[in-house]
Amino acid sequence: MKREGGSRSRVVTSDKLQVENKTIYVDLKENDGGRFLQIAELSNDRRSTVVIPYSGLDLFLESIQKIKNSGV
Repeated sequence: MKREGGSRSRVVTSDKLQVENKTIYVDLKENDGGRFLQIAELSNDRRSTVVIPYSGLDLFLESIQKIKNSGV
């Protein structure tokens, strides 16, 4: 298990997406602090990561849906 924020985390479920030249990993993880979504992008040997607490998942999904539906 990897260490995230000082406590061990384990992957609950995960998915991997290939979009253009990017590989995106979407992992639902949990540790002593609870569950969280970790989204990591690997592109040109660079890795960027965003962590969203499980309590914020609905807001995050609503925001993505709003952007998608905006038609811009």
